[in-house]
Amino acid sequence: MVGAANAQETHTVNRKLRIGVIGVSRQSFMTYSWSDIIEATKPGSPRGNFGMPFLGMELTHVWDPDAEAARNFAERLDMVHVKNFDDMLGHIDGLIFAGMIDTPYMKTLAKPYLEAGVPTYLTRPFAYSLRDIDEILESAAKGGAPIIATAKYEHYREISALRNKLPNVGTIRSVQAVGNTVDFPMHFHIQFMMLKILGYDVDEVSLFYDHETRANYVHETYLYPGNGDDQQPFVCTIDGSRIPDSFHINVYGDKGNASVSMERGYDTWQEDLLHRYAPQVMDMQKTFYNKENFEPYDIVRKKTEIYLTAFYSRLERGGAPVKVGTVPADWRVQTPNIDTNATIDV
Repeated sequence: MVGAANAQETHTVNRKLRIGVIGVSRQSFMTYSWSDIIEATKPGSPRGNFGMPFLGMELTHVWDPDAEAARNFAERLDMVHVKNFDDMLGHIDGLIFAGMIDTPYMKTLAKPYLEAGVPTYLTRPFAYSLRDIDEILESAAKGGAPIIATAKYEHYREISALRNKLPNVGTIRSVQAVGNTVDFPMHFHIQFMMLKILGYDVDEVSLFYDHETRANYVHETYLYPGNGDDQQPFVCTIDGSRIPDSFHINVYGDKGNASVSMERGYDTWQEDLLHRYAPQVMDMQKTFYNKENFEPYDIVRKKTEIYLTAFYSRLERGGAPVKVGTVPADWRVQTPNIDTNATIDV
C-alpha cells in the first residue's frame, strides 16, 4: 500500500502535493488548461497562465501510451517521464487521468493505483459500459481509494445558485436547458450538470442527435418520477445547438421560475482559466489532500449509468425513452465517431 502510505505525508510535511498524470496526447485537458493552473509559475503554455502560485500541487510524473507526447510534456514542465504506466506508484500523492481517449482502457491503467489507495481523478466519461465502471469502482473499493469523477460543469457556482432558488418555484412543472453542441452530447458536461442540480433519481432517458462529436442538433430528456406527494413527475429537456454561450437553464414551477446562464468566452485566458477550469482542479486538490471521495461511489456509477442509458436510447432504440436500470451490463457504446473499443498492451 505504498500509494496510500505516501499520501499520508500530505498532512505532516510542508510541501506541495506530488501529482502524476496519465493522458497528455489527444483530447487532454492537462495540455490544454489544467497544467496552466497547476503549474502557474512555469513557462511552456502557448496561451499563458496566472503567473503566480495558485494551488498546492505540482506535476511531477507523467506517462502516456504515446511516449513522444509524454516525453515532450515532461520536458516542458520539468517532470519525470516514467517508462511503465505503474512506475509512479510510491512517488505521487494523487493521480490525474487527463485524456478522454484513455477512457476505454482506463480500468486497466487505474487498477494498481486504486488498489494501492492512491487518490485519483477518473477521466470523463468514466466508462463506455457498466461492466467497465463496476470494475473501476471495485478496484477503488478494494484499496479504499478516494476518487473524483466529474466533468467541469459539475463544479460551477451556478449549480448552487440555481439550487438555492428552487424552493421559490414551488412544484416543478418543467426544466429546460440549452448548451453548446461542442460540449454535448459526447462531451457530456451539461448532462452531468443537470443531474447535479436536480438529482440522480431519473426514471427514463431519451437522446437524439445527428453526430456524437460535431452535432448540429441534440435533444435529450430526463423523466423525473416525482415523490408521489408535492412533486409530480416532470421532464427535464436538454437541447444542444450552436449557441455562443456555455448554457442557459430555466426551471418553471407553479409559484415562479428560476434561471441561470454562463457566457462562453472571456477577455483573457486567465479569466477563462479562473471561471471555466479552475473550480474542477480545485476540487481535485481537495480530494487528493483530504483523501475523501468527492462524491460516493454509487453516485459515480449512477451518473455513468444515466449517460450510458442515453446512448442506448439513441443507438439501440432510435431515440425512444429507455428506463434507467435496463441497459445490460456488457452493452457497450458502439459508434464510428468514437473509438470506444481501444485496448492497450501494458
